[in-house]
Amino acid sequence: MKRKGSNWDPVELERSTLRLMRRSRIPGLSLGLVRRGRRLLARGYGYRDRARGLPATERTVYGIASMTKSFTALAILRLAEDRALRLTDPVRRHLPEFRTRDPRGTRRILLHHLLSHSSGLPPLPSIYYTSARSLARDPVYDPRVARRVGVDPDHPPIDTYEGVLEYLATERYRLLGPPGRYFSYSNEGFGLLGAVIERASGRTYESFLEETIFRPAGMRSTTFDNGIMFRSPEVTTLYSPNWRRGKGPLVASEDWWDDTCLRAAGAIRTNVEDLLRYLQIYLNAGRVDGERIVSPGSLAEMLRPRIEVRPGLYYGYGIAVHPDYHGHRLAFHDGGLKGVSSEFAVLPDAGIGGAVLANADQVPSGLALQTGINLLLGLHPQTRFVDLPPAGPPPRALDEYGGWYCSGEGIWAKVTPHADHLRFDFRGIEMTQRGLRFRPRGNDGFSLRRAGETWWVGFLRDRRGRVDAVHMGWRVVRKRDPRTLYRARRGRMTW
Repeated sequence: MKRKGSNWDPVELERSTLRLMRRSRIPGLSLGLVRRGRRLLARGYGYRDRARGLPATERTVYGIASMTKSFTALAILRLAEDRALRLTDPVRRHLPEFRTRDPRGTRRILLHHLLSHSSGLPPLPSIYYTSARSLARDPVYDPRVARRVGVDPDHPPIDTYEGVLEYLATERYRLLGPPGRYFSYSNEGFGLLGAVIERASGRTYESFLEETIFRPAGMRSTTFDNGIMFRSPEVTTLYSPNWRRGKGPLVASEDWWDDTCLRAAGAIRTNVEDLLRYLQIYLNAGRVDGERIVSPGSLAEMLRPRIEVRPGLYYGYGIAVHPDYHGHRLAFHDGGLKGVSSEFAVLPDAGIGGAVLANADQVPSGLALQTGINLLLGLHPQTRFVDLPPAGPPPRALDEYGGWYCSGEGIWAKVTPHADHLRFDFRGIEMTQRGLRFRPRGNDGFSLRRAGETWWVGFLRDRRGRVDAVHMGWRVVRKRDPRTLYRARRGRMTW
């Protein structure tokens, strides 16, 4: 929705950001915006260390979590330019050890499918095993809750790509469907892309990104290495809910979750200053200050809508794409991990981009970025990057949607039908909200507006027309027979 006479107003943005931080209890946040090559804003709000009163600034280093996937996609595209691989290559061409429980499906999974989260891999608990050494030091991680939802707290740490490949070959799971049929977010898939980069380049994943993206883009504060990060003059403290106390207040921590073999999915640490340089890649046809990172053709491939995430929203390669955000193509990605809530967005035809980093998890820091982008576009500040799809005919009854929906990532939802809504009660390692009321939008879709955010879920049906899964949080989560839930605690659930 356009606002008559609206224009860039940094005062309005600051007020909105501070209100968001108070409402969502965000200790510290850094925000940056650019337009047509000019930096309009780069600053921090609140504290990088609340106890010591140290302010957040544009130089404060945070984790960015899944925003890392866009960097990984750029690296793959660069290797394709150099003819070290093709996006249509089967994964097994570069990783012959790659196997799933479906040999025919395995042979059909291409690099393209990993890049677009359409391989058919279901949500799996491996991120807890690749981060096991970090979790063992984390006082807020509760192994009792993990075991209840099928994550084995005694599972041996997975420290290598070979370990991830062995895990995917032996874990109990079924592919969601043929490659290309469903979008379902997969950290394991992007972890494998890190291994592909190493095999195709002959260098480590980290050094390849350093040499082809970080260094030529002038990103001097960007790293994967905690040792290097802690030598930076400004590093944030992490703030996370105390899950042992039923979420509870935010707890300060210096224990960063880290791993060595899913880094391609979410391990970069950086600051807003560096991210504003990174955004130039998307806004300047693959170049930063004249230095080529990727070709315009590769960038176009990355930003092309590949598979529908939900009505009106698509995924390209390592990035989400809204083809028509009030007349502009919008590409963005967020990230979330312990002590991390991040997002970046670019509108290449408008020359506009921005990034936000916050030091608490499960907080809507992206709303600050959305407000800034909307002010630059002349839209109402509260316009959402991804709003509800158009309403369709409502279902006659809601009973068929009820039941348990459980994923291997430790996210379980009990769905209870009521006369005019579905009640969602989440039970898991991190998601613990209860009593959320989703109302029908038609076409098996349901929505919830809460605290300025819009949540949408879409149910999926099997060949007989029965509801057998739900698409929520960008994952396809299968419906479970309640009589089989005990199998998760015993490590016998097939995901």
